[in-house]
Amino acid sequence: MAAAWRLAALVLLLWQLQDYAWSNVARQAQARTAGPPRVALITGASTGLGLATAQGLAQSYGLVILAGRDELKHQSALATLRKDAEGTEFRHVPCDLDSLTSVRRCAQEILAMKVPLDCLVLNAGVMALPQRQETSDGHEYQLGVNYLGHFLLANLLLDHMASSASHGDPGRVISLSSSAHLIPSSLQRGNLGNLQSKDYTPWQAYGQSKLANLLFAYELDRRCRVRGVPIASNAVHPGAVATELKRHLNAEKNTDSALEGAYETAKGLVQPLLDLIVQSPQDGAKTSVLLATQEEGKLSGHYWQESRPSASLDVEVQGLLPPPQRALRIVSRLVKALQPPEPEPTSYDPTTWRRLWDQSEKLVGLSDQERPGVLH
Repeated sequence: MAAAWRLAALVLLLWQLQDYAWSNVARQAQARTAGPPRVALITGASTGLGLATAQGLAQSYGLVILAGRDELKHQSALATLRKDAEGTEFRHVPCDLDSLTSVRRCAQEILAMKVPLDCLVLNAGVMALPQRQETSDGHEYQLGVNYLGHFLLANLLLDHMASSASHGDPGRVISLSSSAHLIPSSLQRGNLGNLQSKDYTPWQAYGQSKLANLLFAYELDRRCRVRGVPIASNAVHPGAVATELKRHLNAEKNTDSALEGAYETAKGLVQPLLDLIVQSPQDGAKTSVLLATQEEGKLSGHYWQESRPSASLDVEVQGLLPPPQRALRIVSRLVKALQPPEPEPTSYDPTTWRRLWDQSEKLVGLSDQERPGVLH
């Protein structure tokens, strides 16, 4: 009889311990839920890829901030987002990436909100402007909008991001790059002398700006690792996406009617094939959303495409040169006298990462007070 009572007492004790354990887990979960909402900031989210990304962020963030310049477009986007994700708060903050003054005002407004910042998606961009243009600060437009504005914004917000992050849950900086970073350019060969694309060609300038985004992501990761800063920095190639990014591609047509007719005929034949490989904005946003919302986003220092880390391929320059230069390079290599060998194109050169970062600080006029304290 005594043994039965002892067994019953032991069962009761175990049940009470289990009940306490589960109650403790529930209290901890409730405490996490009762904390401040997770906050994400994304640039260029009024349409297309950015809007689709913002919709994806709503599944994990209580507040999603859209930074961009067009007030009417953003009000329309906010209405769409609020209808589709009623449990998430959405706000618009003015930010014109072709003005460093506007970028600084945007950062100040974000900091004045007194909310944490858990994720920064550097998404906005322009592509292949047919004629060289300059930002209000005098920088080549694609470099300024795609890269320099984002470089400044990230630097101004980095201390704030790090203050609410931990190594178990790092802040996430996601830079939109592109496979266009493989387009031959001076920067691809480690030469920073033509960042402003004085000898302008639309696609080379675009590719160089996207390479700068990629190198920034790698260098930010390197600096954070060296100093133990809990920030995960990654770059993303979203793939070919049907968005407004291509609005400049048909802006300049050949004035020769015969050539224009041939162009239109070729376009009519090729366009159906292009439509087969172009993704929807929702599909293009999947990798950015994955990095912003899932465990994979805690990895850092990678170039991502199709929802997985990929190689930002190094390629040998010779095959990318026009035939006359290619022949000259072959001869020069054989005799080793006509010209010194060129540096190989690479996205994996930390020296180029550091030099680009230092040059970018000068181009945006980053003051000592604005430099992230966590990186110095």
